[in-house]
Amino acid sequence: MSKEPTKECTGCGHVKPLSGFHKCRSKRLGVHSQCKVCVSEQRKQHYQENKDKILERKRRYHQENKDKISEREKRYYQENKDKILERKKRYHQENRDKILERKKRYRQSLPSMIYEIHNTITKQVYVGQTSLGRRRWIIHKYRLRNGTHNNPHLQKAWDKWGADAFRFVVVEELPANCSEELLLEKEAALMLEHESNGKKLYNVLIGK
Repeated sequence: MSKEPTKECTGCGHVKPLSGFHKCRSKRLGVHSQCKVCVSEQRKQHYQENKDKILERKRRYHQENKDKISEREKRYYQENKDKILERKKRYHQENRDKILERKKRYRQSLPSMIYEIHNTITKQVYVGQTSLGRRRWIIHKYRLRNGTHNNPHLQKAWDKWGADAFRFVVVEELPANCSEELLLEKEAALMLEHESNGKKLYNVLIGK
């Protein structure tokens, strides 16, 4: 069995197998003069030294070619849909515990909060509490857009006035480990405060 040819890296000076170098047809041995490790280090250093410039160039390119990029991504997905879905399925099966643990850590890191959803036209308010941070607003919007929200008064208003009429407002942010009892207590207190001030609510108040 023949031994793999080697080459000395002009960067680190180490002698390595040709598989340790990126391919380059224009070179005599068909590989770059510097090994993959040296090239990688150079790229990292270049990125760190020019980070702002590189990010600005990428941002500008995406802004100027938004439609083209979107069309390219859609076409790629359509042409490789089965392959992409199979790859995602396999990844989730092989990394199920890791993914669940990551999701758990992420949820535990989110702040708890008391929040309001304001109808900027009628000034009516929905009061809520959550341990999911601003993700709660995403969930609200998803259900409202699909007509499946569990508050019929808010759903009816959303259908009438549209998404642009509503604004999510954080009233109080609390630690991630805040108890559900405290959140419910603060939510109820805020609803009663609004009621005593004559504020119209989408919530159905306790005892009514």
